[in-house]
Order: sequence, then C-alpha cells, then structure tokens
Amino acid sequence: MTCLEAQSNILSFVEKNLPEDKKIEFVKHIRHCNDCKEELEIYYTLIVGMRKLDNNEDMSLDFRNRLDDELNRIEARAKKAKRFRVSSFGIVFTALVCVMFVFYGRCLTKVYDVEQFLIKEKQGNTYFYDAFGNDLYSYNNDVIAENEKKNIIVPISFYDKVHIFNVIASMDISEFADGGL
Repeated sequence: MTCLEAQSNILSFVEKNLPEDKKIEFVKHIRHCNDCKEELEIYYTLIVGMRKLDNNEDMSLDFRNRLDDELNRIEARAKKAKRFRVSSFGIVFTALVCVMFVFYGRCLTKVYDVEQFLIKEKQGNTYFYDAFGNDLYSYNNDVIAENEKKNIIVPISFYDKVHIFNVIASMDISEFADGGL
C-alpha cells in the first residue's frame, strides 16, 4: 500500500468502515511509515474527540494509547488468522502425505506379490537347477528307486527334495573317504 492509498483510507479506518483485507495492509503500512502514522493520530484524535464531545462522554487524553490498542488488536487478529491458515495447510498436507505413503505401500506390496507369483510360476521345479545341477535330479531318482524297492510310494515335494539334498550335502565327507560307501 502506498502513502496516498493509506492516507485516503484513514477516515474509513477511524470510522471503522474499512474492509478487513484493506485493514491489514493499512496497519502494516502505518507501522512502517511515520508520516502516515502521524496523520492517522491527528485524524483519530480529532474524530474520536469530536464524537466524545457530541455524546457528552468523559474526555480522556489517551487517544494515542487507544489507537495503538486498536492497531495491535487488528495485527493480532491478522496473525491469528495467518497461523490458522498455515496450521490448517500443514495438517491437510501432512494427512495427504500419510495417505499417499499408505497407498504407495499397499501398491508396492501388491506389485511385489504379483512379481513373486510370476517368478515362482516361471521357475517351477528348475528353480535350484543352476545351483545343484544334475545332483538334485540324480538324488531324486535314487530316493524314488529306493522307495520303489520297498514298494512305498511317497510323493516328495520339490522343497522336500531340496531339504534332503542339503542334509546329505552337509554330511561329513570323511565318512565316505574311508570306503564307507
């Protein structure tokens, strides 16, 4: 707000006819411009003093303090409104970020589950073939042959085959080195 605009709004301010959005700009300008503040004090003293005389009210000489109180009240209300807007924005923004994180987490979980399902579907029984090679299948054939000799048919799952292979692979090889086999 320029000095000319502020000076043209002095009478409206004193008569309390100035709109709220202009009041805040007006008070900011008055706080920083000593010339306009001095002119406001003069008009305020004259107009309020004349009203008091017209209404036969007690005439006190604390016009400057009353004007400062009015300016402080308007500034405090503007700061309170600004804090409310900022805090409201902060709360809404925080809530949106939280919702986005939850949504993103759920989407990632679904994508991960789908990817794992597709990987498992593709791999089938050859998942460990690169690591174990033919040993896995030769051992599997031995177990099947052993079970057929005993006339026991036991279906072994792929993961059981891997477990059995790991148990045998972890056995001490020195037992077999002595000709134990």
